[in-house]
Amino acid sequence: MTRMKKMIAVRFSLCLCFSLVLLFLKAALAQQSNFRNPLDLPIQLSANFGELRTDHYHTGWDIRTNGKTGYAVHAAADGYVSRIKVSPFGFGNVLYITHPNGYMTVYGHLDRFNDAIAKYVKQQQYAKQSFEVELFPDASKFSVKEGDLIAYSGNSGSSEGPHLHFEIRDAGGESYPLNPKQFLPITDMEPPQFSALYVYDLSGGRNASQEMRYAVTKRDSIYHVINKTTAAGKSKLAAQFDTLLLASAAFGLAVDARDLLNSATNGIYQLECVLDGSVIYSLRMDRLDFANGRYVNAHLDYAAWRNSKTAVQKLFVMPGDKNTIYSPLVNRGLIALKDTLFHQIRIKATDDNGNTSSLQFVVKRISNAVQKEAMASSPNHFAFDRANTFNSDSIKLSLPAGVLYEDVDFVYSMDNAAAQKSFSAIHHVHNAFTPLHSFCDLSILPRKIPETLKSKAVIVYRNENGRISSKTTRWDGNFLATRIRDFGDYFVMLDTAKPKITTAIAQNQLITSNHISFTVSDNLSGITQYNAFTDNQWTLTEYDAKNNRMQCEIGDSLPIGNHELKLIVKDEVNNEATFILLFRK
Repeated sequence: MTRMKKMIAVRFSLCLCFSLVLLFLKAALAQQSNFRNPLDLPIQLSANFGELRTDHYHTGWDIRTNGKTGYAVHAAADGYVSRIKVSPFGFGNVLYITHPNGYMTVYGHLDRFNDAIAKYVKQQQYAKQSFEVELFPDASKFSVKEGDLIAYSGNSGSSEGPHLHFEIRDAGGESYPLNPKQFLPITDMEPPQFSALYVYDLSGGRNASQEMRYAVTKRDSIYHVINKTTAAGKSKLAAQFDTLLLASAAFGLAVDARDLLNSATNGIYQLECVLDGSVIYSLRMDRLDFANGRYVNAHLDYAAWRNSKTAVQKLFVMPGDKNTIYSPLVNRGLIALKDTLFHQIRIKATDDNGNTSSLQFVVKRISNAVQKEAMASSPNHFAFDRANTFNSDSIKLSLPAGVLYEDVDFVYSMDNAAAQKSFSAIHHVHNAFTPLHSFCDLSILPRKIPETLKSKAVIVYRNENGRISSKTTRWDGNFLATRIRDFGDYFVMLDTAKPKITTAIAQNQLITSNHISFTVSDNLSGITQYNAFTDNQWTLTEYDAKNNRMQCEIGDSLPIGNHELKLIVKDEVNNEATFILLFRK
């Protein structure tokens, strides 16, 4: 073959490959666009994809339903129902549909399922004698076409108001939620807003606490720092922007920024920090990983979030933050000034409709600034990348490697003055404003507890607002042990009180409904078991945990006459309450 023929063959192969790639991309785009609005309502969001939440990123859309329940929910594309879950918590009543294009859609906080799915779920609940079920039907059980009615919108689970939680996940199905904006359009003409700039002094060799907050203002379509400090002999470049004079040679930036959509505050789709024309930090909310959700506590100024729910987003990455949403990233986004020249910084916030806002300013290191020495380590210096332990006569703490996002000098103290009804000292375990990524082990030596009450002992956590909550606890020799994911105050209490059960139904009352409702609450360890029996036959009981309500289904097949409904409720330490209601049909 001549040289010319070889060149022609190579070009032909390249053209063929290029054509195949184009066909693949077109097919992929066609598949991606093959999703419909799951509601018959226009898409109005109360929360978007990637919004910052306590301990996680929001992994879908919260679609408004006019503050009401009962709107028809449709399959967003052809597929089959691959998973069904019913729970008092989380997504409540939720459906998962697997699609032939490799994606999965999720429909959460539903009020009820369509008739066929509801019948199947109820059969399984009675078979398992449990309201809470998680089911994985065969692919042939509930096949759906795009637009089919699958359920009705609601407010079940941990929802704080009526809406539909809607997700699109990739071919992995369970691990990687995708931004629905890639598949469904939303009208949005409003750019993100900046409220404040934060500067963190990092010259001491460790991520220091917040050093300075600067208010910002919008002028000529650009956000500017409100800063009264001026620098003598500004350069022409510096005269165009606000200037920050910094004593620190190494620092990190953060912003309070948000996106407004449908009169709701939403998360930012993309954040960028540009230093002298080069991107040093970029975050983009296209695809998340459930395994990395808790890294939100490293991305946020955790103390600001715990104190006031202010979402201050760092434009630098903590050493222990292994999330994959940052790219590109230069020196973890940290800025180190090696001169006393003026340096231009532009922070850009973009929503997922392409609307953009910019905050621009100039930084200059003060010439006589002295570089801080590295912070001296305390005797209890905990390194983020290795296991750490702390032990005393009355407490044991064990942190695996990777639990911390940065090195900390661990601080511990105890208060022997007993809290009300406590059976141990109050242990101040570091502070509640330092985040933990995953679980660590905590053991506490309690005061003398009578043998008959040891099964009622629980470790409780007291947060910064004084609210207490119990932890699942076990005995380990003379110590009580639990697993924790928060620093703060811990001590031991006894839970000897039974759950409380009340109802508005009077004894021997005539019941015309198919349901009887009860109010159920527990004072400490929390309700973990509940069962109801009508005339000694197991009865389906729907538990609405956020409203402390249980609804027993007595059905319409009961014969006319007198009947007995028995509701039995247990908390985590097996305190049991029983309510017997006599009624007539």
